[in-house]
Amino acid sequence: MVSLRETQECWVLTLSPNRSANWAQTKRLISAMAFIVMSIALAWTFVGAWLVLPFAGIEVGLLWFISYRVSLFTYQQQVITISKTDIKLQAGIYRPRKSWLFKRHQTYLGLIEADSKYDCIQLRFVDDTRHVTFGEFLNQSDRMLALAHLKALPIQVLSDKWWQA
Repeated sequence: MVSLRETQECWVLTLSPNRSANWAQTKRLISAMAFIVMSIALAWTFVGAWLVLPFAGIEVGLLWFISYRVSLFTYQQQVITISKTDIKLQAGIYRPRKSWLFKRHQTYLGLIEADSKYDCIQLRFVDDTRHVTFGEFLNQSDRMLALAHLKALPIQVLSDKWWQA
């Protein structure tokens, strides 16, 4: 998901992954699956196959852990703040954990074009000393939308396939 907000002194571009279910919905799904798995495991236990029960518990625990990690990944966010002199990129889950500051007149947006229709473009801020890739969690249409927003702002965009443009 890409959103652009403009204030009087800066532009704020917010990038976040698409989320098909929030954590509450995921917990309901895990609970339903746990009920079904444990019901079947208890039925097998009552007929004498008690060894099914620990494996059912491991299955439910693994389902919970993987679902939690996937749901946590969908709450990450990157915020790009572009002012007259600086470009600030912040990334994190729930709050900024990493931050990069670039001088606007020394920085350009590096665009790495997709090699095939199954690849996605890559976006990165590049200055004299470093390059920082952003928006890796976005799908192709959201990356194109972010690129369109950034092209509309006064930022220099350089493609790795400049001869095709």
